[in-house]
Amino acid sequence: MIDDLMQKYAVFSLDAAGDTLSNMYKQGEYMEAIASTGATIFLFSGGGNDVVAGGNLAAHLFDYDPAKSPAQHLRPSFNLILDEAIGIYAKLVRQIAQKFPSVHIVCHGYDYTRPAKGPWLGKPMESKGIEDRELQRAIARVMIDRFNEKLFLLQQTSARLHYIDCRNTVSPDEWFDELHPTNSGYQKVAVKFAEVIDEISAKTRDVDYQVKAARSKQSSERARAAIPASVGKVAIPSAKAKGGPTGRSIHIGLNAVDPDHYAGWSGELGACEFDAEDMHGIATGLGYQAKLLLTRDATRENVIAEIQSAANDLVPGDILFVSYSGHGSQLPDFNGDEDDANDETWCLYDAQLIDDELYELWSKFKEGVRVLVLSDSCHSGSVVKAIQPGASDAIAKVTLPLARVMPPAFANKTFRQNREFYTSMGSSLSTKEAQSVRSATNSPISCSVRLISGCQDNQESLDGIGNGAFTAALLTVWNHGRFDRNYKDFHDAILKRMPDTQSPNHFTIGPRNPVFDAQTPFAI
Repeated sequence: MIDDLMQKYAVFSLDAAGDTLSNMYKQGEYMEAIASTGATIFLFSGGGNDVVAGGNLAAHLFDYDPAKSPAQHLRPSFNLILDEAIGIYAKLVRQIAQKFPSVHIVCHGYDYTRPAKGPWLGKPMESKGIEDRELQRAIARVMIDRFNEKLFLLQQTSARLHYIDCRNTVSPDEWFDELHPTNSGYQKVAVKFAEVIDEISAKTRDVDYQVKAARSKQSSERARAAIPASVGKVAIPSAKAKGGPTGRSIHIGLNAVDPDHYAGWSGELGACEFDAEDMHGIATGLGYQAKLLLTRDATRENVIAEIQSAANDLVPGDILFVSYSGHGSQLPDFNGDEDDANDETWCLYDAQLIDDELYELWSKFKEGVRVLVLSDSCHSGSVVKAIQPGASDAIAKVTLPLARVMPPAFANKTFRQNREFYTSMGSSLSTKEAQSVRSATNSPISCSVRLISGCQDNQESLDGIGNGAFTAALLTVWNHGRFDRNYKDFHDAILKRMPDTQSPNHFTIGPRNPVFDAQTPFAI
């Protein structure tokens, strides 16, 4: 395919037959190549060896059973292989987007293979008693479809990732062996790539200029590296511009919780740490003083301490950006401020943090401080503590395998197991503080708090591969900082990309701040 593309494009190739995704990512040769060539497009072909389990496909197949469908002949471990492969894809995409935000990445799925007597498909299947060629092809079809589906989903997380669906491109008589097409088959695939490359190329700047700029930058960096350390050190840029506001941020992501507190439930998720890392990347890139709290570090004590520290330090005009990705849940309301008799919570590693407590933390901030909260969790519609005017009770509640919600049975067990802790937590807000919570709309807090949540209080947020559904939509809309409208438009654009069962919320509590309203997302 590269041979065909080289007839029209300048292609610098680093390919090696039989390489695995993990090895390509670990070596990272492409990073230096992009920097040195000034390339505007990165063609990434990987995953084929991962899909066929590196020649060990038999370990991921059940023995032949005439009662089983083609999909049922694949063991659950095959899905783990695909998840690991897509996880590496996601890391690679983020790596390039952070270092080379203008580079487009082109990846592809695979066409429907033709199992024969080869070592990748035919022989491993035969070793499990799967000898019928049509059944072999049907199983291979399921494998290829699953890989393509995951790549399609991953594409939704980045505006710079372009996925090419190669299925039904190569004719049955254009296969050289069970994995590789003939020259004519590859030519057909190359045409699909050329169409995407031409579309991208029309939007990029002059390549010669980029090559010269990249090489000039590389020469400058080498020259700076040759300067002795004693000459001076490069200062880390401050989050606070001279005479301007300060930005602090806290990014919380939990892929699991402590089963000792949660009645034996570990709450494993796949993409919450990725969400937190991506938000942390946005914040650091914009000049925030950013703190990352992942899984075991995301305890009640640490989260509360970080917010309290920000409350002590930030002054009028400053901003605190808090992002949370993890499970959300609900607890009985002890101070009578919830119409549905439930408080919303964040499931931190060692215990839950109640929305009443978050409100009390916001009340410690000085007047004129802006607080932005992104919550990619279930039941997060009002987790910062406010009743959303006009909220509809008709919004459907869904339960899906990848929902970021604590199962009701474990939520009840967790409450019963820790009844004294949560009861005392609620009763501690029972007098003056509880009155403050209940009268929030009449006696608002001093700072301006803005929440964009993954869903409504009576909905559940979905986990994903590279990111949660809400965070994936947010990153796509954000588009590496190219989104240049206000928060309302930001929320509207995210909402359009969400499934019908998940409706991100957007509202503010505290004094109206027109500057905050008009700013582009995350602006310090």
